[in-house]
Amino acid sequence: MRALLVFCALCVPSLLSAQSNDALPREFGCLFQRELSNDMHPSELARIVRACASEQRYDDAVQVYYTYSSYGLFDQQRVRDESAHVVLGELSQWMFAFLDRTTMTGIRTSIDKLRDPAHPFFLDTCAEIEALGPPNYRPAYMIRYGMMPRKSDDDWQHDTFDAPAAWRKAVSQINGCPAP
Repeated sequence: MRALLVFCALCVPSLLSAQSNDALPREFGCLFQRELSNDMHPSELARIVRACASEQRYDDAVQVYYTYSSYGLFDQQRVRDESAHVVLGELSQWMFAFLDRTTMTGIRTSIDKLRDPAHPFFLDTCAEIEALGPPNYRPAYMIRYGMMPRKSDDDWQHDTFDAPAAWRKAVSQINGCPAP
C-alpha cells in the first residue's frame, strides 16, 4: 500500500502537468472528428479523447486519438528539442490512465477497426484527417516541455523543416493512411 502511495505521489503530478501545460487550455468535451479544427493541439485533443471515452463514445475517442497521433507526429518532426517529444507519451498515458475495464474493452474494439486498412472506419478516419489538414498552431505545448537551452522564441523548429513532407510522413508513412 505504501509503495502505491509513493508511486501515485511521484507520477500523478507529472501526468497532470502533461495534460494542463498550455497557457490557455480549452475544454471542448467529446467532439466528433469532423468537428475538430487544425488549431487544436495534442493536449487539447487528449482532453477530447478522455471526454469521449468517459461518455462511452469509443469510435469518437479513437478517431480523435488518430488525429492526435498525426498532429503529435507532425510536431515531433518540427520541434528540434527531442527532450520535448516526451510530452506525447505522457499525454497518451494520461488519456488512458484510470479507465475501467469496460471502457478499455470498448476502445480496443474501435482500435481493431483501424487495423484493417480496407475497413470503412479506417478510411473515414483517414479522410477526416486529410480534410482537416496539417496543424495550424505553434506547438507551445511541446516547446515548453523541452530541456534544451533556447536563445530566442523562434529557435524551436528544425532549420530544414519541410511541412508537406512531415505531414505526409505523419499521416501516411507512420499512421498508414492512404496517400491522397
